[in-house]
Amino acid sequence: MNDSSGSSVDLNYQFTFKKVMRDLLIVCVLGILIALLLRLADEGRDFLSYLIMSQAFGLATCLMMIFSLWLFKPRQWMSLFAVILAAVGCGVLIGMQTGRWILESLHLSGPAWPAKEIVRTVLLALFLCAAGTYFFITRKRLRLRGESLEKERIRRAEVEKEALEAKFRILQAQIEPHFLFNTLSNVVSLIDTDPARGKAMLLDLTRYLRTSLARTMPDKTTLNQEMQMISAYLNIQKIRMGERLSFSFDIPEDTGQLPLPPMLLQPLVENAVKHGLEPKIDGGKIDIRASRDRGMLKIDVTDTGLGLSSFNPGGVGLRNVRERIELLYGDQGRFTLLENAPTGIQATIEVPIHD
Repeated sequence: MNDSSGSSVDLNYQFTFKKVMRDLLIVCVLGILIALLLRLADEGRDFLSYLIMSQAFGLATCLMMIFSLWLFKPRQWMSLFAVILAAVGCGVLIGMQTGRWILESLHLSGPAWPAKEIVRTVLLALFLCAAGTYFFITRKRLRLRGESLEKERIRRAEVEKEALEAKFRILQAQIEPHFLFNTLSNVVSLIDTDPARGKAMLLDLTRYLRTSLARTMPDKTTLNQEMQMISAYLNIQKIRMGERLSFSFDIPEDTGQLPLPPMLLQPLVENAVKHGLEPKIDGGKIDIRASRDRGMLKIDVTDTGLGLSSFNPGGVGLRNVRERIELLYGDQGRFTLLENAPTGIQATIEVPIHD
């Protein structure tokens, strides 16, 4: 938004009955306070006279401002300032005449209001109104500027989130080429030497592909659905690595159906195999445990591989997991990597539960 004095601005002119009555009530209360102050300062006139005049001034000015803003709906700061000043000037004159008429009708003493006094009263009211208007307009402009900056921040965050989600959708729809080709090569070699293992690997690959393609559409899956794909992936890797790879799952029933964004666990398991267990001569084990506590879903992926020395915490997969958790959950989500004694790594995801 341009902050120049003539810049256009949306002031949202919506005058409902409730808002108008609220404003009039505030004016009435202020009028009573002003009448009390004037009565204390001048003992020569009764409180009722001051009350009638203060209410006439206040209500007439307030109604004129509401009517003028509703009628003209100024869209620039200078136009708004001019409309308010004109409305106050008219309101002061109308209130003065209305108050004098009420006082005369009630046979109450009122001020003489000579011409010089009328001019001075109008000028004083305009000056006070100008000061108050400038203050409220400045505050309104600052608030609108803050709202504009906040909207821009939210818009940028949404764009970043959409870009990251688009990148993950592409990742979901793709299978790592060397993994697919290696698996098919292993299937071909096992058909002649060990048909049963070759068939088992082909079935797991089919299940892996089916799960991968089925989850490219939704924004969220469940933990059980993610574990089906990870189980198929690890079964394939076990046929390749043999006794060098073992794994276990501990997924309680109260966590299996909890929603979980896709492609959060998969990169952790793949990194554990690729960087931790496969390079290790005697291989190792992967344990996946899930638990819920105080509204949080916690998932640990622990391996007994080579540890952080062989890991790449800044790799694309792990970096995407970290960025995605931050965008989806903000400060509520956490992703940590720790050494697993005596060897290996423990990767932990903690996300809020939204049943």
